[in-house]
Amino acid sequence: CIYVKPACKMSRFKTSKYKNAFSYVYKKEFWVNDLNVGSNLKSNGNHIAASTDYIAFTHDCTSLGSFAVLPLESCGRFSSFPQVAGHSGFVTDFDFSPFHPRLLASGAEDRLAKLWELPEGGVSGVYNSPAATFGPFEARVESLLFHPTANNVLGISADKTVRVWDVEHQAEKYALGGHEDVVQSFSWHGNGSMLATICKDNREKKLRLFDPRAGSCTGEAKVYSGLKDSRVLWLGDSNRVLTAGFSITRDATLTLWDVQNMGKPITSVTLGSSTGGPMLFYDEDSKIVFAAMKSEATIHFYELTEKSPYLSQGPHVYRSPVAHKGMAMVPKRAVDVMAGQVVRLLQLTQNAIVPIGYHVQRKSYSEFHQDLFPDTASGVPAMTAEQWFQGANAQLSKVSLDPAKYKKTKPKATQEDPDGGTSPISPISPTSPTSPTSPTGSSTTSSSRGTPDLTPGGAQGKARTRSPKLLNIVRSSKFRHIEGHAMHRSTHIDKIPKLSTTVPGDSNSFVVNRDRVAAALAMAGGQIGVFELSKPGRLDTDDVPTLQNTANVMDFTFDPFNNRRLVVACEDARIRVWNIPEGGLTTTLTEPEFFLIGHQEKPNALAFHPQASSLLASAGYDGRLLVWNVDTQKVAITLDPLREPLFAMAWGPDGKHLATISKDHVIRIYDPRSSTHPVKEGAGPEGSRGARIVWLDDNHLVVSGFSKTSVRTLSLYDTRDLSTPKSVIATNISPATFIPYYDPDTRLLFVSGKGDNTILAFEYVSDKEPFLHDVSPYGCGSLHQGIGFLPKVVCDVKRVEIARAIRLCQTSVEGVFFTVPRAKTEFFQDDIYCETRITWEPALTAAEWLRGMNATQRCISLHPKGMKPLSEAPKAAPAAKKFPSYDPNYKTDEEKKEELLSAMISKMGDKDEEPLPQAAMDGCESDEWSDD
Repeated sequence: CIYVKPACKMSRFKTSKYKNAFSYVYKKEFWVNDLNVGSNLKSNGNHIAASTDYIAFTHDCTSLGSFAVLPLESCGRFSSFPQVAGHSGFVTDFDFSPFHPRLLASGAEDRLAKLWELPEGGVSGVYNSPAATFGPFEARVESLLFHPTANNVLGISADKTVRVWDVEHQAEKYALGGHEDVVQSFSWHGNGSMLATICKDNREKKLRLFDPRAGSCTGEAKVYSGLKDSRVLWLGDSNRVLTAGFSITRDATLTLWDVQNMGKPITSVTLGSSTGGPMLFYDEDSKIVFAAMKSEATIHFYELTEKSPYLSQGPHVYRSPVAHKGMAMVPKRAVDVMAGQVVRLLQLTQNAIVPIGYHVQRKSYSEFHQDLFPDTASGVPAMTAEQWFQGANAQLSKVSLDPAKYKKTKPKATQEDPDGGTSPISPISPTSPTSPTSPTGSSTTSSSRGTPDLTPGGAQGKARTRSPKLLNIVRSSKFRHIEGHAMHRSTHIDKIPKLSTTVPGDSNSFVVNRDRVAAALAMAGGQIGVFELSKPGRLDTDDVPTLQNTANVMDFTFDPFNNRRLVVACEDARIRVWNIPEGGLTTTLTEPEFFLIGHQEKPNALAFHPQASSLLASAGYDGRLLVWNVDTQKVAITLDPLREPLFAMAWGPDGKHLATISKDHVIRIYDPRSSTHPVKEGAGPEGSRGARIVWLDDNHLVVSGFSKTSVRTLSLYDTRDLSTPKSVIATNISPATFIPYYDPDTRLLFVSGKGDNTILAFEYVSDKEPFLHDVSPYGCGSLHQGIGFLPKVVCDVKRVEIARAIRLCQTSVEGVFFTVPRAKTEFFQDDIYCETRITWEPALTAAEWLRGMNATQRCISLHPKGMKPLSEAPKAAPAAKKFPSYDPNYKTDEEKKEELLSAMISKMGDKDEEPLPQAAMDGCESDEWSDD
């Protein structure tokens, strides 16, 4: 018989060395400080560029057409910066040659492009001697980009044309036209044979592909409809192009294209709403894409894959405390490979240049990790400009990044000048490429990588070449890679009437419970639509039953212990309590069950007690903060009046304390039963747009708000000391306040805002800074106007579901659920699911709580009957180890063979001194032989 080896079961989970790469922000001592970037950054450029030796960046210098240049490893405080000056208008873009670290091209609003050969010792003072000038063009220079494989070939886009120049002979070779408007961005194919552009084209952004030497457009596609800037990036030598732009709804979007099929994009990823232009970076060695938006504080991390989802988002999204003004990626030959650093970005902010390294965690960095660092482009041109112009194509040679495989080259001598001085060897000459023997590509510079003598504390700050020490740890978490999923369309409620826009942004315009959802509608009389989750499908828009409040709605909420009770605060200073009929609304209700009357001006915030039934807190524009016994319809407690209207309030999980955040930016903690005064006060977020508050445990809470620069923030506070937040996370710029939801079972904090299409998630770790750690965000397919989470009991544990939410979209109500990827889903994941509180049953009555009693709800297990727990699953056979453990008795095959031979020889004895048997035999002499 023939034995057939069973096929191996393929893993459902994508394996990648770079998926868990984490960002590491260099310490402030390694930053370039005391910058003044200014606010006049009105171009599509990145405003900062880097070579293996230098960085160039926009700076508010005294000269209009200038920019600053420093050695790459410079850091510290600077009272002045070396300048490169020569333009008469604002510098819009610059780019370093990939083969000559000191060769820099710049373009400006004066319609000129200039080529700069930086001095070998670095720039000091003002450098104003360009090596070449190109132009003038019809309009300002938008972008510049050197050819990726041919020496001294430069692309320049200005107005409606991309021009290709021979830098050495200062001659324009090709002009790629056919654009209907300004070319905002262009990018070379990895081997330089093709070129992609993106252009406005009458309010529609078009992507075009060109063969520059043939002068022909080989393909085009409509990519975006928004008016804002867009970018294009050719992903190395592949047939894929990545574009970044804006939709009509101002959502920033990444779109991946196959150049062989331009009719339809491969995939699209939404980054959220933004006000700044996009910036794209790609590391071909690791297949990592980075996307960031100017004026935002987030860096998105994606891995390029061959199969769906094609752009796989990494779990770590870097969020800076300040907004980006620009960004650059350092060439791969300059990263710190002995620290596991696979990419280094330079973030340009208003006042500093911040290095951000992306590292892959390894147990030890004492050895070079070849699997992380494949051979990379050597920095040597593959061909001359003339060869490329004649039609040749070539790939760059590769060089190892292993420090043990290259020699430290001595600095090359400079040529003597007839006048007795020295002049650097011109990098424009194709005979002086960077030496391939050094992965830093700096053999043509002086000692210390061309760094000038910078003394500490001097006008030039100080230069360092050492990398910061990394923390050799990666956080372990079960929830780091949670996945979001949209629920099936059959569960949606469609044809929702037009939504109200008069509900304050800090209040609820959408609430949910296990049975139904409620949304404020744009109908006269402050009407609220109530829709049953058990009745999905299309609504009859001509006859939608509502709750008619006769006054504009300010806020509303469901009773957590009575799914049929909805409490609504209205502009007429009255709080209406509605009782929804069993099975849902069948006709419009015009009279509530009863009113709660106690405010003199409109109430704008409501919050039910989490433990006691029928206990409600309300706050209004009259400054009054009241605690109601809803059963008796009377005010039970009146707290001290507030100086400013309230943004939001929340009861603590044990129900003992009430936290508030108001427009005076003060957080107040009340113990309503013991005092009408706040027991704790502290400063909240500085922004004035709005805020929300949520408790994490009995002593910690999170406030979602805004910074002074309108960046949305999440601030973690210890209620025992509100003087300063324990941690502040800056996310992005948006007018909508984050709506937070915290799951105490998984310790996950979910946040999203009105008008967003992304749900962010953070894991709360009480003993590890920054305490709120990023987990994988979920990008929704459309914008939502509100979001609410359901109790844990609705989750399907058989598919490892840990949370479920309901989204209110423009015309529909849609569900989304979050899961933890697991291999053995046939078992109950008892390491994830702890006993959960029965939040839909009260622990005590309002009267009992008011008398001073405390109680907590009981807990139940989510373990389904008949489902075996994971802890009792049979243990898998241990996998074969790739490398054997250390064993003092371990012997290699050669050692075993030698030992066996030695034993055999020992057993046979030493026969070397004994004569051979044939020596004792008689034989004939040689002369006795005859031919006969």
